Amino acid sequence: MGIARIRKLEIIGLRQDQEGILALLQRLGLMEVITEKEPALPFTHPEDIAETEEAITFLRSFQPKPGLLEGIVKLRPLVYESELADVIAGFDYAKLLGKLASLRNELKHFTQQKERLLQERHLLWPWQKLGISLDQLHDTGRCGIMLGVMKSENTAGLIRQCRAGNIRAWCSKVSSDKASAYLCVIYLKEDRDRLEALLKDYHFNFVVLTKHKGTVSARLVEIEREIVALQASIRRIHDEIGGLAPEQFKLMVVHDYLSNIKRRNDLAGGLSNQRYTFLVRGWVRAKDIPAVEGAVRKEYPAVAFFVSKPSPQDDIPTALENPVLIQPFEAVTNLYGQPAYTGLDPTGFLAPFFALSFGFCLLDAGYGLVLALALLFFLRKKQISAYGKNFLKLFLFASFATIFAGIVTGSFFGDLIGRLPESFATLKRLQQKLVLFDPVQDSLVFLGLTLALGFLQIWTGVCIKFFRDVQKDPFSAFVLDLPTLLVQTGLLLLVLVSVGVLPAMLLKFVLGLLVTAALGVVYYQWTSNREISLKIFWSVFGIYSVITGNFLADTLSFSRIFALGLTGGLLGMAINTMLLPSAPVQGFAGLAGLAFASLALCAGHLINLAISVLGAYVHTSRLQYLEFFTKFFESGGRQFKPFRLENKYVFLTTDNS
Repeated sequence: MGIARIRKLEIIGLRQDQEGILALLQRLGLMEVITEKEPALPFTHPEDIAETEEAITFLRSFQPKPGLLEGIVKLRPLVYESELADVIAGFDYAKLLGKLASLRNELKHFTQQKERLLQERHLLWPWQKLGISLDQLHDTGRCGIMLGVMKSENTAGLIRQCRAGNIRAWCSKVSSDKASAYLCVIYLKEDRDRLEALLKDYHFNFVVLTKHKGTVSARLVEIEREIVALQASIRRIHDEIGGLAPEQFKLMVVHDYLSNIKRRNDLAGGLSNQRYTFLVRGWVRAKDIPAVEGAVRKEYPAVAFFVSKPSPQDDIPTALENPVLIQPFEAVTNLYGQPAYTGLDPTGFLAPFFALSFGFCLLDAGYGLVLALALLFFLRKKQISAYGKNFLKLFLFASFATIFAGIVTGSFFGDLIGRLPESFATLKRLQQKLVLFDPVQDSLVFLGLTLALGFLQIWTGVCIKFFRDVQKDPFSAFVLDLPTLLVQTGLLLLVLVSVGVLPAMLLKFVLGLLVTAALGVVYYQWTSNREISLKIFWSVFGIYSVITGNFLADTLSFSRIFALGLTGGLLGMAINTMLLPSAPVQGFAGLAGLAFASLALCAGHLINLAISVLGAYVHTSRLQYLEFFTKFFESGGRQFKPFRLENKYVFLTTDNS
């Protein structure tokens, strides 16, 4: 359990076997290859990857939108390794890409034409009553014509001024709506300047209509015919694209296949290549070296392997290595950061605390059961990656802890069991036998339990730091870590003696323990500082911070478990109170109401479950990161990233997986 031992592996092979060996290492996914920044080997068709991705996105836009569940859990299509070669060999993807590009361009052309016609229709619509042909809307020898839009309330004034004779112009309202009026103005050219000044005063906006033979109404009829024809063409293209939708899966396979080849070529360019041989150098977990060597030698006997321990100057990656039951909790550690290679993996220590904290935050056996069943359903899917499965298993173990917490507190979808009729008396009695305390009635007991859990986890963190530092720097461990540990232990014993849990005869021992710890803090500060004022200040502050920091502040942070558990339980009870019938159901109306209430009850509990799960995960993670990891975690590690197949669209697996 902890951080895996990493070894440096060097493989020397024949240049002619380079492509095959790299492909094998990529399939194994066990070695992180060290490369130099050199140009990659040429890739035959780099543009095919981008074109394939564009085609996949294009085809997806014509598929039905996924449901809510499919949108949340996106499962990639499953591809077996034995089928991969057949899919690639029997598929002319270049021809399909050409066909899709042609359809895409054709669709774009027709769509743009349709948009242009819609804009023209919108522009012409108010001018339907204009009796003149569109190709005759131009100036003559002495007269000019203007079309424009202005506010409806100003129309009468403009027409009146035009008719007054000051400006030789004729103004006619073609149409109007609540906001605007559409006008046609015919004028003598010598009065154009005065007319334009007048129109400017009325905020007259000029309109230019496209030139076509026939009137506006005739052009609108023609536009409708053209739009109908374009819509038919667009539907035809949509049907053709829909017929190509089944090919999307093959395009996904090709995209990931080509991407992995390109990744392999990029890697090959950074290797040490000689005329006849090449060298692959990288990091491998010690336990995986036999597997890598056996697989490579089986297919390529003419290779040499050299294994060595990393030197202190090496940038060694960190790989976590834990038992099966602990592995899911690696997700918590990975989200925080990688521990240093020479540090300590906190995963095994945080696992029980994370599960219990999550369980008491959710605090409902019914919610835990629903969550566990949903997670077990998704864990059966092969398309989920190892990291994704670990994350789901993390929540699965947390849901088991939730079921336990709900059983000992008597919470099953709130107080649902207590509201069942007397025919369920046996179930009610069983529940009462298993209940240890009621979080609502015995809230102080619940609060004390969460604080005890918090104290135990913080105390564990300080112990881990002490024993780790003893190995590295015993002096610092005994003058820094041990006093903190003694203060925490002594204050706990003092509380237990005060409430009568421990005999009073231990009081002198506890006080002696606290005094010893305080003297340790004072000794360290007294020897670390030169000035007497700093010696006194840091001695007092050191004792104060040990008491208020580790013992009080960090422990009290775990009261959020109490708050979340109590809030979720009370919300569940409120949902039951509002939606469960308080009297026997009678008649059709009663049955209809019961059916509606049942649906609302399920919806209410599902919403409460979703909110509670989110809160439980966020706050439980926060407790690990801020209250536990800060005691001993050494960051600075770099995640172990082996060279492997990376698929964006499909999930590649073996036949027996």
